[in-house]
Amino acid sequence: MKMKWLAAAALVLSLAAPSPASAGAPAYARLTWANGGTQAAGDAIIKNGAVYLQADAFEMAGLRLQWDKSHQRADFIGYGKSAAVRVGSTAAVLDGNPVRGMPAPFSYQGKLYVSARFFVMTLEGGSMAWDAKNRVFSAGGLHTYAGVSQTYGGRTYSIVKATGELFASGGKHGASVKLADLGSPLYDGVSMSFEPTKGGLLYLTILDNYGEPHLHNHAFTLILKNGSVIRKADVNYWQRYENNVTAYGNHLLLTDGKTLRIVEDGTGNVEQTLDLVKLGGEDDDYFVEGIADDFLLIRPNGSGLLTLVDRQSGASVKLYGKLLSAEGMEYATTNDVPYRGDMLHYVKRNGSALYFEDNGPFAKSNAPLIFSLPIPAGGGAVGADAAKQK
Repeated sequence: MKMKWLAAAALVLSLAAPSPASAGAPAYARLTWANGGTQAAGDAIIKNGAVYLQADAFEMAGLRLQWDKSHQRADFIGYGKSAAVRVGSTAAVLDGNPVRGMPAPFSYQGKLYVSARFFVMTLEGGSMAWDAKNRVFSAGGLHTYAGVSQTYGGRTYSIVKATGELFASGGKHGASVKLADLGSPLYDGVSMSFEPTKGGLLYLTILDNYGEPHLHNHAFTLILKNGSVIRKADVNYWQRYENNVTAYGNHLLLTDGKTLRIVEDGTGNVEQTLDLVKLGGEDDDYFVEGIADDFLLIRPNGSGLLTLVDRQSGASVKLYGKLLSAEGMEYATTNDVPYRGDMLHYVKRNGSALYFEDNGPFAKSNAPLIFSLPIPAGGGAVGADAAKQK
């Protein structure tokens, strides 16, 4: 007999089940996953009054099977989830904690079979049912634990893609500890970067670059103190992606694209919240590309035009019209390949002068472009030719 699991009308798993005479009576299983209600169906068996599934079914949830040297203990390991059983034993381990009274797993023809009840418990299912007349076992609300992980500072940080849950190692008996719900599933090219702060905090950036051809960027930023998340934010960008500034001086930065929270390093206290939409003048999600006590550099995702804001007066100026040539200005406002906007990037500050580089196709030299603070009335600026002479 062949066990076949079908999900979204596609063959996901094909498993060999023992014959009824040697292992148990045939049955049927219907499984429903929590992420969107995707269903899987396949064969099950009944032995000693308990429903069993082949252990390979854990792979559908992103858990990998590992045997010990004696091939008696089996560990199921996923991102933020771990379980272990021993052949012939009614004791098991789930997320580092002992579980007793489970139907004993068994091996047949080189395959391991575990109780459907333990399978559902491990995957945090929300319901179980048994239709005795039709011999159908049903379970719903099952979770998956496929994702990505990265080790930093002796801890392994893991993200469950389907749920957006963030875990870290270091719990009791080595179990993973849930740090946060990111608030959204993650899809494709997920990466993590870690920045220790001067005040003893940890700044974690998670980027999910997904879609075809990877035009969507979902950025999550979290601040951790003593291993726990104390602040977080996330923002979606489309096509263009720029790295947001994460800190300046004794301040850390968190943006959701519409607002910018300035957080005190060391304590995590929010010192100020800036309305980026009001400051930038466009109802869009913004990148934060430069900041000091007296200025802010932001870029709306859609138009892509770098904007300088005076933090004291609230005055602003779009820099492309002050620093670029006529050809460069036309390109910044009309071109949409690979995305709209200018290609100005902030380099440094020297006194009141802000230095920029232009990576656009009409840049005439590598000489820096300079804008001098404060922003004059009407948004006056130093032009490209004058900038080269400074």
